[in-house]
Amino acid sequence: MNVFRCGIAVMALFVVACGNVEEAPQSTSESEILSEQEAELRACVGTLDCRTNCRCTDGVCVPGGFNPLPPQSHCDAAPVRACTTGADCTTGCNCTGNVCVSGGFSPPPNCLLAPPDSYENDNSHTTASSYLGNPQLGHTSHRAGDVDWVLGATNINQLMTVEAYNLRYDVSLRLDVYAYDYPTRTLGALLTSTSTLVCSDLTPTCRTYRTAVNVTPGVYAVKVTDVRNIPAGSDWRPTAGYDLKMY
Repeated sequence: MNVFRCGIAVMALFVVACGNVEEAPQSTSESEILSEQEAELRACVGTLDCRTNCRCTDGVCVPGGFNPLPPQSHCDAAPVRACTTGADCTTGCNCTGNVCVSGGFSPPPNCLLAPPDSYENDNSHTTASSYLGNPQLGHTSHRAGDVDWVLGATNINQLMTVEAYNLRYDVSLRLDVYAYDYPTRTLGALLTSTSTLVCSDLTPTCRTYRTAVNVTPGVYAVKVTDVRNIPAGSDWRPTAGYDLKMY
């Protein structure tokens, strides 16, 4: 009987100690730790707010399903644009520690953006670059919805073909060709347009936008639009680009 009573007493003390004295504080401590950890996670609206290999889930940047998965701490940091020199950064940003950072200008620039390519300022037909007979290499879509205009001329009747090729980093384009009155800088009729690759395979020959139209002697304006309408040039999205030729 003494052993039995002692067993009951010990069991009762164990339950009281674990249930009322030890378990409650432990649970509260774990909850506080979890809240602190969640507070350190990077908030986001969409995946573009997160770094490479991270996605936005329930308003928080988390590892994005890539293999191998990055550590959680990778997704807690803000996206940045990698750089080697200041030439890799947009105006107002410096390359510090291989990252583009604001140079102290006000308002601060968006250092995620890539610097413009050598054909800028070609964002309108009145400031278009001129096609001089050789392919234009190194076009980039350095801003969301970037538009490039190019003027080309012919002195014969011909089937004029415009081609965007050597597509880089999943750029998606629309090519438009317009008649153009060069003396008055007036845009004429839309003659042809395409936003479809020449074929669906992932081979370089398929990864081309091409459109053609019969023309007479004169000047023609080519509009190339990046239809993705997303920013470019951060660590999670290399700068998209293409090369252009007319023949």
